[in-house]
Amino acid sequence: MNYNSETFWLMIFVGLTAVALLGQFIVMLAAFFMVRKSIKTVQDEVSDVRSTVMPMLNRSKELLEKVAPKVESVAADVADMAQSAREQTAHIRFTADEVLARVYRQTSRVDNMITNVADGVEHASTVVADSVTRPVRQVSAALAAAKAFLGVLATGRRPERQDVPTDQDMFV
Repeated sequence: MNYNSETFWLMIFVGLTAVALLGQFIVMLAAFFMVRKSIKTVQDEVSDVRSTVMPMLNRSKELLEKVAPKVESVAADVADMAQSAREQTAHIRFTADEVLARVYRQTSRVDNMITNVADGVEHASTVVADSVTRPVRQVSAALAAAKAFLGVLATGRRPERQDVPTDQDMFV
């Protein structure tokens, strides 16, 4: 066998390539079987999950279908109640403002009436005090004059005048 060195090396290369392809084929075949086994396992798991989840989803869907109209009704009722509460609050605020304005007017009237009554009482007391003290002073002056006259008649001379201290600090 007289092979040329180039042919020899080419045959070795082809042989190594064939061995590499055979190894690659074996690895790919093993990967195929492992993937196939994994797919089978995943399908079983998905089937189990589907069998447990689907009834729950169906029940949830039925529950939502039953509850949805009630929830909508409750939401509408709550919206109506909120609107009614706003309207009533506005009405109460308006009424309270009106009542406070009336109370203020009545308070002002009562204040004016009490002020007028107090002024009248003060004026009446001043008039009464003047009408009582003026005659008392006049009678007192008449009595003092009569006493002085009788004192002059009895002794024949005028009494000495006494210095009467003035009450500058007294307030009447």
